[in-house]
Amino acid sequence: MKSFRFHLQKVLDLKEKETEQAQWAFGKSVQRKVEEENRLYELAEHREKITESMVQVQAQPISAAQLLELNRYRLAVDRQIHSQKITLVGCEQEVERCQTKLHSHMQESQLWQKLKDKAQETFEENQKSREQKELDEIGITRYWRKENRG
Repeated sequence: MKSFRFHLQKVLDLKEKETEQAQWAFGKSVQRKVEEENRLYELAEHREKITESMVQVQAQPISAAQLLELNRYRLAVDRQIHSQKITLVGCEQEVERCQTKLHSHMQESQLWQKLKDKAQETFEENQKSREQKELDEIGITRYWRKENRG
């Protein structure tokens, strides 16, 4: 009996490989976004601690220069927070792009898989039909031989 061979198997394999790569890229982009969110959270916590320090320091005798230095430091952290928010927006856009690409590749792979399934179904139906024809011919031949003998 002849076995099924999908004539576009290489294309299907390629599409599945592209889907795997898209899954990997999506996972990597989500991981980076989480890392950047954590960095933003750490910066916000750091800013909060600086603000608390400034409040505590103001209750003590401190020079204006020291107070200005603390304020400059807090402003530098504010700039880092602003920059980190921009980075995070970029990460979110990358996640969305990767997700869209992954969805597209998954749909394509499913389409090619359905095509393969349909081709295999057609192949199996043809095989059954051929086998049935052979059995019918054997049956007719037996009947004919039996009729001619008797």
